[in-house]
Amino acid sequence: MNRYDPFNILKTKEKSIGKPPGTLVYSGSFPDVVIRIEIICYDSEKINNYLLNETGELKKLLQEASNSKQKYWINIIGLHSPDLIRLIGQQLNIHSMDLEDIIHMSQWSKMEIYREYLFSVFKMIYLKEERIIHEHLSMIRRGNILITFQETAGDVFGYVRERLQDPKGKLRISDSAYLYYTLLDAIIDEYLVVINQISINFNNIELQILEESDPSKEEIYRLRKELLYLSNSITPLTDSLRKFMARENPYFDRDLAPYYQDLYENLNQMINGIRGYREMSNGLHEMQMSNAGMKMNQTMMTLTIFSVIFIPLTFLTGVFGMNFLFMPGLNEPSAFTIFVITCLGVAAAMLGYFKLRRW
Repeated sequence: MNRYDPFNILKTKEKSIGKPPGTLVYSGSFPDVVIRIEIICYDSEKINNYLLNETGELKKLLQEASNSKQKYWINIIGLHSPDLIRLIGQQLNIHSMDLEDIIHMSQWSKMEIYREYLFSVFKMIYLKEERIIHEHLSMIRRGNILITFQETAGDVFGYVRERLQDPKGKLRISDSAYLYYTLLDAIIDEYLVVINQISINFNNIELQILEESDPSKEEIYRLRKELLYLSNSITPLTDSLRKFMARENPYFDRDLAPYYQDLYENLNQMINGIRGYREMSNGLHEMQMSNAGMKMNQTMMTLTIFSVIFIPLTFLTGVFGMNFLFMPGLNEPSAFTIFVITCLGVAAAMLGYFKLRRW
């Protein structure tokens, strides 16, 4: 589950309130992550993987990469260093407002097209040990360079890295446009995995309710909140992807149009699925409340039956318990036995009556 509330926009914006636009202030929940710079440099013939430890090395690398024929995937882990983000912006001529969006967690998914670069923001949502992890992810694509920015270690790009090792794979022989598509495809595929896990959790809760056990109300509420956050992550991405495909721009390779269309259809299918699961969550909540009401009614009915049975017994006890000097039967040796038998008979008659009426 996410470590911060994604709907608390004020919390993610409060550090930048009153500051000029474009001010770089990290608003996430991972200020202590060790910053890592992962480099994958490749072409159809060879591939190199290595790490950079200093920002000075990154500056030199960006200068070399801009003049190279190889493709570069630079993955930045850790967004709490404004100096590092500012350095990348200066080297690649990235607008300060886009740099601000890289480290502002409240920014929704979008794809911004500029003359010199393509800037994107996505919500990377994935499972980690059956927990749903939310992470802010940004991408900058400029020429043969693709830079991804993520908050902390762990992502959904494992199989992309594996595919890059194949010298005959399409990733190796294609330009950065195909790498960009592949990373976006990995993000969207993981949405499906998360939605499937939520579906399994809902089915388990439904079985518990039908079996009249008592599932956790907190679990239903958490899943409903996860669905809402998924919807808020996927819907803007769907709109941005539709505009990206509709506009003539240098970053949309028409040869990849069928692939992007497939992503768009998957996103629409997810949105409809999320709507269905949200309706299901409302139905499960109502079913749980109905079961609770039925249990309460059964309890009240049981108490009512006992009360009705004991009303005549209490009346008889009150009558014969009155302190009169002369009362018929007080002097009879078997009076108490007759009284007890009479009370048991009345109780048995009333129980038989309720059973006959099926109350």
